[in-house]
This record gives sequence, C-alpha cells and structure tokens, in this order.
Amino acid sequence: MPVRTPLLPSRSIHRWGALAGMAVVLSGCGSALVAPGAESIVGTSAAHAPAPAAGAPPASANLEAGSKISDPTSANTTGTLCQAFQTHPMLNITLLFGQTRPRGQAISASEWREFLKTTLTPAFPAGLSVLSAQGQWQDPATGRVSQEPARLVTILTTPAADLPTRLDTVRNRYKERFEQQSVGLAVAPVCAGF
Repeated sequence: MPVRTPLLPSRSIHRWGALAGMAVVLSGCGSALVAPGAESIVGTSAAHAPAPAAGAPPASANLEAGSKISDPTSANTTGTLCQAFQTHPMLNITLLFGQTRPRGQAISASEWREFLKTTLTPAFPAGLSVLSAQGQWQDPATGRVSQEPARLVTILTTPAADLPTRLDTVRNRYKERFEQQSVGLAVAPVCAGF
C-alpha cells in the first residue's frame, strides 16, 4: 500500500518554492556568476575558477567604481543576482569599535557623537548606520577574554580607489584618540539598492 504524505497548505508550498528558487540563485554565487575573463572581487576557489585564455593576464581584484563584481554573459545566464533583485554591486563594510579604554573607562556617548561628527561622517558622507552591541575579544598579549559595549558601523558604498585610505584614517584616529589596540573591519561584496 502506498504511503500518503499530507498535503502542505498552499502558503507553505509558496514559502518552500521561494526558498528553493533562492537556493538555485544563491548556489551560483561563486564563479558561475563571473563570466570567463571578467574581473571579480568575489573570491572563487581554484576548482571553480575559469581557466584563463592562452596569453591572457590573470584576473585581479579591482576596487575602481564600476568594477565587474558579477557580470555574466547572456550566453550562460539570463541575468545577474543583483539584476534579479533590481540592485547593483556594492561593498558592505562593517567597522567594530570597542567602547572601553584599556583601564576600564567607558567612551562616553558625547565622545562617540563627536567622533561620528568629525571623523566618520566626513569620510562617508553618503550615509552609514550605527548599532549598539556587546562585544567580546581576546587580548593577544595576555590571552584574557574581555567583554565590553561596542558600536558596529555599517557602510554600503560603491568600490572606490580612495576607500582603503578613508578606512585606515577612520580606524587609526579612533585607535589613537581612545587608546584602542584595534578597530575591527569586515568588507564583503553585496547587491544593494536604495
């Protein structure tokens, strides 16, 4: 006798169908979305990287505005992930700022606002988001694990030649002003739109 499985409500089927569709789209996020010979700042594994044409220079990261982050040809796909969501390639930058000085003194809300006004905003005037968080880190010198309040700053921006300089300036000014060992940085390519 055949085993019967209960039917899913139509709402569940819709959700699963949407998830399956996203899985198909997102499963191609590696080299499948990069046309052979196109430059990409998205990493690909050696197993999936397209073979360079004979005599062609190797593809390299390109942080110039308008760089080809995921630009497939129409021969191998109908559109890019970004086009599917009516967005465009950008960089998602997250900066992680500890809010406690080495001797335990907190960085005040007014000190943070002043840093935001005089350093972060001039470096990224197009916009950014600030989130309060609770951070944890291990001191490399002592091995001691510490917890402290933190601020996470998220910036969505197009790649630009001066971006590394602006980020270094922000991070170094914060470290100097508030006696920090480091300011965390994470950069990832994303599709974004506003």
